[in-house]
Amino acid sequence: MPAYIDHRARRHDIILAAIRLFAQEGYQSVTFAMLSAHTGVARTVLYRYFRDKRQIFNSAIVELLSRIVKKHTEIVHSETSAAGRLSKICTAVVVMLFDNRQFLCVIIDYVMSMKRAGYDMSRRIKKLTFGIKRVIHTLLLLGVRQGEFRRGIDADAVTDILYAQFESTVMRLAITDDAVQSDVLDRIDEILKGIGA
Repeated sequence: MPAYIDHRARRHDIILAAIRLFAQEGYQSVTFAMLSAHTGVARTVLYRYFRDKRQIFNSAIVELLSRIVKKHTEIVHSETSAAGRLSKICTAVVVMLFDNRQFLCVIIDYVMSMKRAGYDMSRRIKKLTFGIKRVIHTLLLLGVRQGEFRRGIDADAVTDILYAQFESTVMRLAITDDAVQSDVLDRIDEILKGIGA
């Protein structure tokens, strides 16, 4: 009797192993043969799940984003105040960025190489980041309605300011390597205190 293979679990395991390999070696250096060796899956079998290295890499990015979305969904649907939920979501994003700093470097390198090759990555980046911006914006408006944040705040501007903290953190983690998690969280906390009612 042939062994049952859970293809969804196998695909997930391949993606997790690929994230580690991309983080160690960088996107350009990783080959399909390396992915096969690192994941413990024969190249022919690997081709059943993914057509090329780029598809595995894109799936790795989606995997990280889905972790964020899952965490955000839990927070958004909690019984905490809007301000409390917003603070928790910002904290979850910052923690995820610090936990995945090596992979972030690979993502930035990948985006830059695609840009050099003439691809417009801005639309794709906006699509991938739209969800977090929408959640922040929605919680800001809810907080204003519930009296947790000052009336008259510009929710669009505050959303951009909070998101800029994430972008700054990514760049500092990837380029200067001088980001300190507690400092980033303190800055976000000051922004939230500054708009409090």
